[in-house]
Amino acid sequence: MKSLKIIDLGYSSYKASYQIQKKILNEIIKDESGDTLIMAEHPNVITLGRKGGADHIYATTRFLDAKGIEVLEVDRGGDVTIHGPGQLVTYPLFNLRRHKKDILFFIKRLEEVLEKTVRHYGLVKDGTIDLTGLWVGGKKVAFIGIGISHWATYHGTSLNVNNDLKYFSIIKPCGIDGLRVSSLKEMLNKEISMDEIKDVIKEKYCEVFEFDNTSEREKNAVLAKKEAS
Repeated sequence: MKSLKIIDLGYSSYKASYQIQKKILNEIIKDESGDTLIMAEHPNVITLGRKGGADHIYATTRFLDAKGIEVLEVDRGGDVTIHGPGQLVTYPLFNLRRHKKDILFFIKRLEEVLEKTVRHYGLVKDGTIDLTGLWVGGKKVAFIGIGISHWATYHGTSLNVNNDLKYFSIIKPCGIDGLRVSSLKEMLNKEISMDEIKDVIKEKYCEVFEFDNTSEREKNAVLAKKEAS
């Protein structure tokens, strides 16, 4: 029986969530922990993946400091992105030896999770764009950037739900010129309940990766502070 452990960090810093990821990642590599899904919302933070460069950030240091926006170089694939309140970030820490030792397969399954999640709200994937992530109507609504260590995965996905899209104008998202970005709120013209969409995406992870059941841990940022200390 395949079980998925779920940790909901609520609103927590990117650095705290990363520390928790690394702790669990090491446990998974040692086969001391099972597959785990971390969910979080982060304060505004720009992350640069392995393909990212500072030239893909358009804002000045003064602007970033005034807005309290950190810039972090991180060990995931991909280029530059920005996280912020109202965006749902998921970190699947999975042992691919228990699934399939194929990175492309894993990324495609993440895209399927995202596609099924937005379909729950009546939105349909734009099949004309063959790039990593998820587009709807020519606009990107979800992003994927992962890390792999000893066939264990970390980092993950971000889905624009209710977040303020203006912050994407201060970067070149994914390093793609002219990339148009949207959110579920913008496309549906209404706020989406974060608790509801968390339940939806958990269900889709279980469906796509064929988990039989889930177990949940503490649902707030106290866990982040406790485990990051």
